[in-house]
Amino acid sequence: MAPPKRALFSLNLDTDADHVYQRVEDHSKPSDERIKVLETKGPTHGHTDLSFVTKPFEKTVNRAVENVLDGKKVVSKEGEITYSTTSSDQTPLRIVVGCDDAGVGYKNTLIKDLESDSRVASVTDVGVPSSSDKTAYPHVAVSAAQLVAEGKADRALLICGTGLGVAISANKVPGIRAVTAHDSFSVERAILSNDAQVLCMGERVVGIELARRLVREWLGYRFDKGSASAKKVEAIMEHERKNFEGLVKDQAGQSC
Repeated sequence: MAPPKRALFSLNLDTDADHVYQRVEDHSKPSDERIKVLETKGPTHGHTDLSFVTKPFEKTVNRAVENVLDGKKVVSKEGEITYSTTSSDQTPLRIVVGCDDAGVGYKNTLIKDLESDSRVASVTDVGVPSSSDKTAYPHVAVSAAQLVAEGKADRALLICGTGLGVAISANKVPGIRAVTAHDSFSVERAILSNDAQVLCMGERVVGIELARRLVREWLGYRFDKGSASAKKVEAIMEHERKNFEGLVKDQAGQSC
């Protein structure tokens, strides 16, 4: 399979003003680190080179600014800042796929895409096989999520009418983080910010071509365990451990 094409966007900006104010919002960062304000008062001359490369996302910034402070020329430089939102670890993924009767058409199409993608090691279909099979979505979603939780699969892709019911169901399996996403940014952040192992979509909500594209993008992302988001994911899991332990105790008490 040919490697995905990448697009390069670049910007060259010259600054010559008495007062410069820049407000930069970087959506690839957590919300509390997203906005950066750069302000320079007094005569300022500067130049900025900015480039973005898509899928995997990379950013490079070269900035040089000259300004006069208390009668003295001050030069500041910020250069060669690069980062990538995908890891170099691109080990092929074991994917489990499932749906209810409302998602059979998309499931079958997406399975074909997955089976032809070199980034996928294996595809396990947990059903349903046809729209005449009325197995309730919670059973399929939980079966898929359990394979991930048990380490028998790396990720799961679940389809129902809206993508909501299968997500709610999959999240009942301890250790699972399932999300419903129908746009590129949400799919990206589901992995990079939340380390979600399960992606859910609705056949009645998103077009098939967009769904196919989102799944292709989803396969390219890897969670960085050294990122700032790792502590937040661990906080989620800590709450889950506490609440699940309490639920087990409540159930044990009711059975006595």
